[in-house]
Amino acid sequence: MTSGPPYQTSPALDAALARWERHARPGLPHAGYSLSRLAGRTRYGIYRFPDQTPVLEPDEHILRMAPSPDGARIAFQLADTADEDAVLGIVDAATGELRRYPDIRCRYDEVLWQADSSRLEVAASGSGRLVDLDPVSGERRESGLPPGVRVRLFRGGRRGLAAQSRPGRPTELIDRATLRTLGTFPGIVRVLPWGDAVLVQDGTGLQALHVASATVRWRWADPGVGITSLAAHGDDVLIAGVREGRSVLLRLAEGRVVEHRPVRCGGGPAVASGVAYDAGAFHALVEGPTLPPRLVAAEELLTGRAAAPQRMDATRTTHLTVPADDGAEVTVVLTSPKDAEGPAPLILTCYGGFGVPSLPEFEPTVPAWTEHGGRYAIAQIRGGGEHGTAWRRAGRGHNKQRGIADLAAAARGLVDAGLTRADLLILAGASHGGVIVTACALAEPGLCAGVVSTAAPLDLLNLDAHPLGRRWIGEFGDPGTAEGRARLEAVSPLSRAENLAPGIGPPAFLGIVLDEDSRVAADDTDRLVTALRRIGGTAELWRAPRTGHGGNHLDSLHRLGATILGFAEQATGSGAPRPTPAAPPGTRCPDETKRA
Repeated sequence: MTSGPPYQTSPALDAALARWERHARPGLPHAGYSLSRLAGRTRYGIYRFPDQTPVLEPDEHILRMAPSPDGARIAFQLADTADEDAVLGIVDAATGELRRYPDIRCRYDEVLWQADSSRLEVAASGSGRLVDLDPVSGERRESGLPPGVRVRLFRGGRRGLAAQSRPGRPTELIDRATLRTLGTFPGIVRVLPWGDAVLVQDGTGLQALHVASATVRWRWADPGVGITSLAAHGDDVLIAGVREGRSVLLRLAEGRVVEHRPVRCGGGPAVASGVAYDAGAFHALVEGPTLPPRLVAAEELLTGRAAAPQRMDATRTTHLTVPADDGAEVTVVLTSPKDAEGPAPLILTCYGGFGVPSLPEFEPTVPAWTEHGGRYAIAQIRGGGEHGTAWRRAGRGHNKQRGIADLAAAARGLVDAGLTRADLLILAGASHGGVIVTACALAEPGLCAGVVSTAAPLDLLNLDAHPLGRRWIGEFGDPGTAEGRARLEAVSPLSRAENLAPGIGPPAFLGIVLDEDSRVAADDTDRLVTALRRIGGTAELWRAPRTGHGGNHLDSLHRLGATILGFAEQATGSGAPRPTPAAPPGTRCPDETKRA
């Protein structure tokens, strides 16, 4: 493993990346505040909405925030590093006085304030405790959470609601005031208060539940639409979602769709990455591959009046369809320089798992890469959430090979269309996407010039080696049965690498592991690099410092993005220097020895 980035970007490309990274990352408003990163800053902070005056600008990582109903205080979760292991903090919005509670450990846990703002509660997953806290005196009451049960608190009813999830069983939603079970669900994504009812998003659709009577007011579901964000006020419910691979906004009234519009900005496709109601209006975050996120009135998107900055004219984003080997159509979202003609270096990415949609959101490496003549593409393969429930199921579990084959079809389709060549094509994926791109590249060594895997579990036969690996068995399949193990061995990237014969000539490989990752361990990537080097392949392993699986500071993101672009330049012959010489397989760098 190299101690520094093994690939360096060319100076011009690095400067372009830094310039695009400086754009602001606004957050959705919540009770008069937002969790945002201002233009030019490297850290996220809490700011008043809409004037963006600072309340808290810490050096650490803020996972989430929850303002009190009266707006006087803000509870937040703060992690010292990028490992997502946070502690509860409370800041006085007027004075900036800050209190931290190091023994209340949280990981994106919901905070429930009392209506009069006098107390708050949190089911602190890191501590395994239900904490009831007075934010002024610090006095608290605690009780243990049930072992093996995930508990989340939500607003609704007189005392809030509790969602209790047990492995292999439906999730119960309980009214804490009456201890009545309001309903059971295959899973609960989010719950929003809505008058005397609550809106429950359960992974299949949305329903309005009357809390006092525990009756369903209405249900809405569309198997072709995935919900990505939700807001409500009065009779209106606003949904940001994805249909047929594109971002859409829907407005519901009493469970019926009364307005539906694909999201566009400046005449081109865009993404509504979040919606919220605050300060008397619905708001949406809108972004695109080369359009930095910005907050707009949702009405602008619903009426098609959202205007894009002039700089978007430098690129064009189009949707292509390519045939899969079973006849299905795979959507590819392609961003190119506006005047591009003929084959060009192309980075093709995907995710393809857990029903998560891959949409053309803003990523600074994309405009930096396209400014220098490259193309960037997203393959919406089966297993993802872009085309509804059936599409997601078709790439899950024992069907995982289907998504890998879809990515190969997308790569061949881009080559056949004259947009790139195999020697100009890079496959890149992170987390689940890293599994797909690596398995695909190793199955067809002539398909691409190189592959980048970031923070991916590359040994599917040993998911238990990862901190959260047991949670992924439903997505990949169970290696505990002979049939399941055989299926996983056939698609596991590490198994494919270890079974390659010498002389096969696999594509260049860059395996990136994250130094502060609390979800995915590094050993799989290390072993895969060793296997590729053993047969003469070009393979590098890099541990990205001060970087984790969740939110990261801008300086860490820059190193990560620059390294991937440097690899793409080198592998496609478009201008980067040679990589740092690697240590022989099996040797350790000094940093690794210290960590052993």
